[in-house]
This record gives sequence, C-alpha cells and structure tokens, in this order.
Amino acid sequence: MSSDTARVAVVAGADERTGREIARQLAGRGLVVYLGAPDTERGRAAASELRAQGADVRFLHLDVTDEASAEFAAMRLDVEVGRLHVLVNHAGSARPPGAPGGTRAGQARRAYESRVLGVIAVTDALLPLLRKAESARIVNIGGPAGPAGSTLAYGTTLAYGAAEAALRAVTDAYADELRGTAVSVTVIAGACVPGTSGIPDIELTIP
Repeated sequence: MSSDTARVAVVAGADERTGREIARQLAGRGLVVYLGAPDTERGRAAASELRAQGADVRFLHLDVTDEASAEFAAMRLDVEVGRLHVLVNHAGSARPPGAPGGTRAGQARRAYESRVLGVIAVTDALLPLLRKAESARIVNIGGPAGPAGSTLAYGTTLAYGAAEAALRAVTDAYADELRGTAVSVTVIAGACVPGTSGIPDIELTIP
C-alpha cells in the first residue's frame, strides 16, 4: 500500500518501550507510522529496529514540551502524507517516585509539561491533519484509575496523579469539541487494557 492511500499514525514518545510497541502494533496493521521522539539518535534507532522487522516506520522529531517542534512535525506530515488517521499521545507516561509530602514543585511541573501541556501542543498542531481523514482517532495513553473515592486517582504520587487527572480533563474537553465529527478522542489505561506486559491493545485505536 502506498503512502498516498495508506492510513497514517503518529506515536508521540515512541522511543520508549511501550511507545515503540504501540508503533509496532500499528505498523503491523498496515499503517504508515511516524515514530515521534525528542532524541534523534534514540528515535532513529527505534525506527530502524522496526523497519528491520518489515514495518513502515519513519522517525519524526517531536519534543512534546516544545510547541515549535510539534508545529514543525505537523508541517512535515502535511507535505509528506497530507492527513493523519491516528494520534497516540504516549510521551511522559513514566511515573516519578515520591510521596505527596515530599513532592517538589519542579516534579509536578515536569509531569504537567509532558502529560498535559504536551498533549495539548501536539493535539493542537496535528488536529488539522486529523480533520482531513475520513475517520480518525486521538488516543491518550494514561495510567490505571485510583481506588473508588480517591481524591488522587490515576497514580500513587502527587505529581503523576495530578497530571493524570488533568490529562483526562483535557481528553474530555477535546472529546466534547469533536463529538459528531470524524475524529474521536479517548484515554486508554496502559496497565488496564488487554495486551502484553501492560502494553495497550492498540487495536482499539484503529479508526
């Protein structure tokens, strides 16, 4: 299938283990996958590894904490493929350790920059391309929900838990805006969805 007719996916944070596996699953289902990563060396190595397995995977420089990086990525995609069918926001999903009482403001700031502001920056930059597809989906990879009644769900640390709650609020806001369009928005809990070793079953992200 040529790039002119294939479905296209972007996986942000795909140089990490789970993101790389998501990219592999999507490519295995026939999508052209742009492997988004901020580190060029790591990103190219991950893309080369998947290409060696027969996947159509291309490195895409994408630093979710840099709006300009997201905008440049969108411009490249517009030139090369002209539309986007799947956006997976996975960057910054690692959980930092630490009890709430010992959390520094900088830890929370870093978690928000990648898990919340990064999702907004990437989604905002790529949404015009998603709207060009006949059917598209935005998938934000989150963590498991906390216990019922918990005031700090989605994680055991203050920085990560607060960012996860905000991620779900951002997801709901985009879902409300895009309801009735060809673009759907959802959160997949990385440790709760069927898959291997906690890796999400990306079949749920195929539009």
